[in-house]
Amino acid sequence: MGITSITVKDVMRTDVKYITKDVTLYDVIKEMSNSWISSLIVVDSKNEPLGIVTEKDAVRALAWSVNGFDLKVINAMSTPIVTVEDTTCLDTALTVMVERGINHLPVTSKGKIVGMVTSRDIVRFIVKNRLLAPEVIEGMNMKRRNEDDVSRLKDMLSHGLGPSIDRPLSII
Repeated sequence: MGITSITVKDVMRTDVKYITKDVTLYDVIKEMSNSWISSLIVVDSKNEPLGIVTEKDAVRALAWSVNGFDLKVINAMSTPIVTVEDTTCLDTALTVMVERGINHLPVTSKGKIVGMVTSRDIVRFIVKNRLLAPEVIEGMNMKRRNEDDVSRLKDMLSHGLGPSIDRPLSII
């Protein structure tokens, strides 16, 4: 099983949360926190999707607004919503996310939102199912070994146990 044979339907979460356009950013943050999620779909009075609000959107809106918590979510959301069909291959979804610079991708079926896939969901799925190529895994192991070596050297130097240098260092 490779990443090209997996669809977003295999990875997505179906517990998509919605919020109306009239609520404040405070309500958005509270809902995300209570639900342990990082995005909400913003809908109008007819429950039609207008946009998506993410943690990143909320932080930016708070930073740029004097009364950020009172800001209406419609002024903080991202629009238009970028979506993929539930039959989309996982590698295509990843490409969309990278090209658009997004981490949350609503999933549709027959024009209706049926799920949400995040970059974290995809990484978790790939790692859990060991879908990384052997050279990627070896690269991760090599990086980990190098990080361990650097960490040990820093620890040694902080305790005065590092290598001694008999001549002054010269910067070229």
